[in-house]
Amino acid sequence: MLEENKEKFEKLLEEFLIGQDCNPDDTIKKINHLKNLSNKEAVTILNFFAGKETNPKVLLHIVQMIGKIKDKSSVDILIEILTDYKNPEEQDKYLKVRCTTANILGDLKDDSAVVPLMYIMNDKNEYYKIRLSAAEALGRIGNVYAVAPLINIVTDEEEKSVYLRESAAKALGMLGDERAVDPLISIIETKQGIIDKFTFLKEKTIEALGKLGFNQDKKLGALKKTLTDESPQVRISAMEALCEIDNEIITPLIESMLYDKDEDVAISAVNALYNIERRDFVINLLQKKDLPECCRKEIHEILEEDEDDEEDENE
Repeated sequence: MLEENKEKFEKLLEEFLIGQDCNPDDTIKKINHLKNLSNKEAVTILNFFAGKETNPKVLLHIVQMIGKIKDKSSVDILIEILTDYKNPEEQDKYLKVRCTTANILGDLKDDSAVVPLMYIMNDKNEYYKIRLSAAEALGRIGNVYAVAPLINIVTDEEEKSVYLRESAAKALGMLGDERAVDPLISIIETKQGIIDKFTFLKEKTIEALGKLGFNQDKKLGALKKTLTDESPQVRISAMEALCEIDNEIITPLIESMLYDKDEDVAISAVNALYNIERRDFVINLLQKKDLPECCRKEIHEILEEDEDDEEDENE
């Protein structure tokens, strides 16, 4: 804020009831009038208000409006909000504000937010919700300096929040760094056969691994083993990740999953084969006398949808 505008901005605080002990809904109504201004004018005022308001409800509304404008001039004040309110008596009140702030910083993709976000993510005294918001934001920013801390989170067996490890795995997939391959494979292999709370962690890890275009042979070996995991959803995730690998053995691998004991897995195999090999291949599958009925039905539904799409295009 320019010094010559200081008096003007101070008057706006009174006009918009910012930082005053009044009904937050009244303040929010006044703030909404800023939508009539240009984005440049509005965000300048909102940034100023964000540094002065302490009511959680009003501050959340201000931050959300800043997020809709998506201007990088907001980065500094958003970092300030993210790293403030860490006192135990304030954490509950401002949790949603800080999680929203972390998400917006991820959308703005400014490298100056990387260190503060890593600090929040690594602080085990923070609530897991703000930590996982920070992890996901780091993935969206895409800065390679976040890779090592994210790997540390994913591989930390003493980390109490499985949700955080899931978010860190997702972020590593978004970052697309080769260093993540071995740690992600390690997670899959060490949790092989474990269901319950680790199932979703394995799913997210497999999805992240599928997005990494490195060490294809090593990835292929790990994903092949995962096709026998006890969790049907993990087996489905493994097939989806295999579809990202260009290798002649992928189709036979997925074709073998047509006979999986779980119908959802078998049906997913049909769709994976259709996506890889297209229409004629799945038509030929109908010639298999031992093809499970659920797969046969799914193929007919796919073919009907194809015909409907063709008719729509011809109209």
